[in-house]
Amino acid sequence: MHSDDDAFDGDDIGGIGADGPLPEDESRLVAQDLDDLEAFERVFTDEGIKGVSMWCHDCDEEHFYRWELLRGSLQTLLETGDIPVHEPAFSPDPDEYVPWEYARGYVDALRDAGVDERLPVSGCGRCGMELDGPLMAANWCPRCASPLMGQRLREALATAGLAEDAIETAMRAAGLLSI
Repeated sequence: MHSDDDAFDGDDIGGIGADGPLPEDESRLVAQDLDDLEAFERVFTDEGIKGVSMWCHDCDEEHFYRWELLRGSLQTLLETGDIPVHEPAFSPDPDEYVPWEYARGYVDALRDAGVDERLPVSGCGRCGMELDGPLMAANWCPRCASPLMGQRLREALATAGLAEDAIETAMRAAGLLSI
């Protein structure tokens, strides 16, 4: 969740046993964690990931949280200032959880690359494979490895109102069409 510099330290965890809502600065951190958790779930669920893991410095072991459990705990913390007590995961398979910090870096990299802003591509222009879900934002066709940027660029130029002949000229000049 937050980095050690941003968050709470040991017994000073804001909210545990608190009488009321969190202070504004801590509320912002928890709200950011909720936003991060939503992004992680959106990105990793299709890969079979069931939640996140976090290293606990107090007990020196990894803790595993399913999406719903952590969302509920964070929401309760945000609303009441208290963290609800819950049972640890029973024999979790570590391969089904993504470490929080890794998930944050991965999602940040996707944002930096503009994946959420990409025009979706519904199929490969070369082999005809239909693409759906996360594959619509892929860089390459998973079947034939053809780059999908040309299709995406063609669509963006057409949407911007460029005529077909101007699109062809621009695509050739960029080396995205063979002669």
